Amino acid sequence: MIDLHCHIIPMVDDGAQSAEVACRMALHAVRSGVDTIVATPHANLDPDQPNLRGHRYDEFFSLFRALLRQHGIPLRLLPGTELFAHPNNLDRLLRDRRVVTLNHSRYLLTEFRFHSRGSEITAALDRIARYGYVPVVAHPERYTAVQNDARLAAQWFAKGYILQLNKGSLLGRLGAAAERSSHELLSLGLAHVIASDAHDTQYRPTGFVSLLPFLERRCAPEYIELLLETNPQHIIADEPIPVPDTYSDRRW
Repeated sequence: MIDLHCHIIPMVDDGAQSAEVACRMALHAVRSGVDTIVATPHANLDPDQPNLRGHRYDEFFSLFRALLRQHGIPLRLLPGTELFAHPNNLDRLLRDRRVVTLNHSRYLLTEFRFHSRGSEITAALDRIARYGYVPVVAHPERYTAVQNDARLAAQWFAKGYILQLNKGSLLGRLGAAAERSSHELLSLGLAHVIASDAHDTQYRPTGFVSLLPFLERRCAPEYIELLLETNPQHIIADEPIPVPDTYSDRRW
């Protein structure tokens, strides 16, 4: 399985707060059947730690990948970030190609303020697409606008934007509204990917062991494979994601 959204690089954001914690997260992921993690620290969220494309990001990423090898943890680590779409500098970052996409593909993992208006999110996603990227909407179920009206997520889906649900939302660990919204999006087939969005080893851990029984009760095996393996593989390989008819006729 492939985890496309994980705050595992130590001491660069609010994720793993030490190398020891990061290695435990990696080891738990491997033992849970995850063989690939895209490390996605927050970018553009903190002016002091922008985590944008450059030497600083490359250094942190390379050091952690070397640490995994040193400890013999057989996890493939790929680069990425979770870009905060701040209206003040989004166009400049996109124009100057300062963003770190998912494994240097055209796919850009993007987050917003939870209470952003739907029109604001849509406008930012459209701008990202105009610069040649494919927006990957991080945890749409956590945004109030989607919680109030799932048709907004359906509009993004129809435009070819990628919707990534959080494991924690589906399992009820990120609040009742996020849980309700994630279940609705999943049941409507409005999800391309599920990721851990892991930050630690206890409250928001890596791995999908706890998620699989939940999915097996609700989804066809083919859909589970799409969410955790096939679609993530297309993304890290910079390939288009096919949209089968079954996405729209709710047979999942």
